Amino acid sequence: MIVKDNKLSVSELLTRAVELKPDREALYDLQERITYKQLHERVEKLVGKLIELGVKKGDRVGVCLPNWNETPIIFFAVAKVGGIVVPFNPNYRQNEIDYIIGNSKPKLLFVCEKVKKNVRLEKLASSVERIISVRFEHERTMSFNSLLITNGNNTSITLPEIDIDNDIFCILYTSGTTGAPKGVMLPHRSIVQSGNTLAASLRCTTDDVFIVPAPLFHIFGIACNLMASVAAQSKLILQEKFQPEQTLQLIEEEKVTIHQGVPTMFVMELNLPDFDQYNLSTLRTGMVGAAPCPPDTIRAIREKMGLNLLISFGISETGTVTITDYDEEEINYLETVGKAIDGVKLKIVNEHREMLPVGEVGEIACKSLGTMKGYYKMEEQTKKVFDEDGWYYTGDLGSLDEKGYLRFVGRKKEMIIRGGYNIYPQEIEGVLAKHPKVLECAVVSYPNEVLGELVCAVIKLKKGESCTPDEIKEYVKTFIATYKVPSKVVFVEEFPVTASGKIQKGKLKEKMLKLVHTSEKD
Repeated sequence: MIVKDNKLSVSELLTRAVELKPDREALYDLQERITYKQLHERVEKLVGKLIELGVKKGDRVGVCLPNWNETPIIFFAVAKVGGIVVPFNPNYRQNEIDYIIGNSKPKLLFVCEKVKKNVRLEKLASSVERIISVRFEHERTMSFNSLLITNGNNTSITLPEIDIDNDIFCILYTSGTTGAPKGVMLPHRSIVQSGNTLAASLRCTTDDVFIVPAPLFHIFGIACNLMASVAAQSKLILQEKFQPEQTLQLIEEEKVTIHQGVPTMFVMELNLPDFDQYNLSTLRTGMVGAAPCPPDTIRAIREKMGLNLLISFGISETGTVTITDYDEEEINYLETVGKAIDGVKLKIVNEHREMLPVGEVGEIACKSLGTMKGYYKMEEQTKKVFDEDGWYYTGDLGSLDEKGYLRFVGRKKEMIIRGGYNIYPQEIEGVLAKHPKVLECAVVSYPNEVLGELVCAVIKLKKGESCTPDEIKEYVKTFIATYKVPSKVVFVEEFPVTASGKIQKGKLKEKMLKLVHTSEKD
């Protein structure tokens, strides 16, 4: 069992792991296996090179890479010199990368060859001091491998002190579904606290093996997987891209004990035709996060995969906020997202930010040392979500029971108001998920002149199944009030999803609005 120490910086978390388990395998990205000692040696070499290249405390360093061993190496090295990691999706196109580079203004930028296919490196080269290519060569870049050709003697280097509460480890950019992407500034404490909390909650030991299909440019990949694994001196298997068949195969071959992901990942795995052919007997526990998980899916994961699945709530701006216990009553992991972790305060407020009594639904607000320091270069946006006492208002809806368990209801901006009645999409999605023919679903709104908004259910059916909108509506009617029943039901082959696997409701809503508008014309 690990001992939580939230007073460590990100680089100190790795140092502790190296001291305790130097020969334990740390990373395997399906290309190379490296121990904690080897990881530390490569980090130290890169530290020296970063300083030679002029990286100082507070400088931003862009990291546009998939889940490769090089990615954690860069993260820990940048953290040690006091720099700020700016990780983002290598699948981004020119305008998306231009925005992040223009906003964060990184001193260095690490890129993979995939980036070269989407943007012009010549243009990027004019925006940053140095581009460093990883696993490919280019005339306008410096090779990552060349950075590690050094004696690694950093004894003469003076490293800055890290204030874990105020010094920023990374800037994570939001998806921008409600405007321009915002750069979430997370201090060292936030990332370490989330990693320690997950490792302790999952009862991790050095014998555990994590598999990480979630991208390391997302809070779920960085804090809940990478940092949790290092906190426990466990082994981490990195998948460059989530592929359900490959994930299950790796679980069997590498004897994985901890499997974490978003609900969509688990659903895709459970619905593989040959799911029963994989030996998943080594699986012990894991967490589902980043999106709400229907109770029936939770049951299926626990029963069919043998996982003691924990349920958590957290967002980029806060890190981990709540989690269920390892030995939890069924009703709590099916209906709640757990209790506040150590050091986090929670309250539920109304539209005037006044605290609501137990059981009432309102906006979730939290306060902790792990909360973001604000949005990078966006003071007005930051002021909108914080009050003068340091409470952060999440924009998520929920309620607290008398024991402190949080029930998550949904995004405040996703709430549908039909004729004055509040409708929470997650409630309807929970009903739809129980339908035997439904694989995945999402509920969004569309405008109506009389009632203001109506409900649209978007559904992906299981392979080989067929269904009608009326069948879905009749099914839903048996579980919830008539005013919540979807007015429209649309079947799709695929959902638009983020890199972490969450359904992009913003894009889905845009698509449904066009569909409704076209059908009304017809």
